[in-house]
Amino acid sequence: MSLKHTSRMLGAVALLTLLALVLSSCGAAPVSQDWPDLAVEGGIVYLVAGSPQSVYLLDAETGVQKAIFTPAIQSAGARYWSPVTTGGELAFVGFGVQEAKTYGLYAFDPLTGQERWHVATEDFVLGAPVYADGVVYFGSSDGKVYAVDTETRSVKGGWPFQAKDAVWGSPLVSDGKVYVASLGHHLYALDAQTGALAWDYDAGGAMAVRPALDPETGLLYVGDMVGKLNAVHAGSGKPLEGFSFQAKNWIWSETLVSDGRLYVTSLDGNLYALDPATGAVLPSFPVKGGDAVRAAPVRYGDAVYMASYEGKVTAVNAETGVSLWQWPSGLPTAQILTSPVVAGDTLYLLQASGQLFALEAETGVQSWSFTLTTQ
Repeated sequence: MSLKHTSRMLGAVALLTLLALVLSSCGAAPVSQDWPDLAVEGGIVYLVAGSPQSVYLLDAETGVQKAIFTPAIQSAGARYWSPVTTGGELAFVGFGVQEAKTYGLYAFDPLTGQERWHVATEDFVLGAPVYADGVVYFGSSDGKVYAVDTETRSVKGGWPFQAKDAVWGSPLVSDGKVYVASLGHHLYALDAQTGALAWDYDAGGAMAVRPALDPETGLLYVGDMVGKLNAVHAGSGKPLEGFSFQAKNWIWSETLVSDGRLYVTSLDGNLYALDPATGAVLPSFPVKGGDAVRAAPVRYGDAVYMASYEGKVTAVNAETGVSLWQWPSGLPTAQILTSPVVAGDTLYLLQASGQLFALEAETGVQSWSFTLTTQ
């Protein structure tokens, strides 16, 4: 059955309609949604927001707008973006217009927002591209994993790799391997040069996030949409014996590996701290974050931050789980689906409305905010 054959899952969690996930047993594709995205690199905030969405480049210290990137194509219809990444003096983003059947990876100038070049794909690029050694790696809803040489501006020989289903998550590139998870339940390890398959692990559940690597143990961790956290040896693709963790709902966020612990959020509304060898929940956890938590946990100093669907951001002590502060102090004004970003000593938060906030990471005090003006 085609990847484009879809049926909408309207589930028990109200969050799913806002996330606009479309799944079927045979394939997956996105539907129109206003879910904004956020990245912070090199002193620039890359904000994907607006109607229609564009990439806004802001000064990370002040929130002052510096430039806008929008591809030259001017087709009407729903636009889909990946988060932005940078490398080799360029910024990269996935972009597509459903009605025009135009999809691909776009490279632009991170100072001016001017488009430099693009490479076409057969379907949407939704996961953040990854830059490594002059190559940009990314997955697509066409079920392929691409490697684009930034000098030749073309797909490298041996690529793309054909997965068994759509790839929505960002790849992880480490030690000459590309690790990427798919909605088809498979986690792949590919040779970064040739695209050849090194191993293939069947997780038993759809995965839509980037695997996380513990460099000390060589273990990969990735959650799936049956609520299981998978632990796999990066060298062999074999599961870690004795490891088991099951949340009460989907894990649709990247695992945080930090100081000998794993931090995991779930649509069950909890933040978990786990033993990386067994998956056992550590004392004082889980911490309740709301009805659902889509955003990944992030860390700064002794604090781990979680952002909930309801719009609350909670900073908790990484060891004890004790709440340090919450934002906002009053009632939330909009949901948060996008993972927070820590850069320097600033925590950046993006509401589903597209409003961006910069907080002091230690205290939660707001430094500035950015709201798009009517276009």
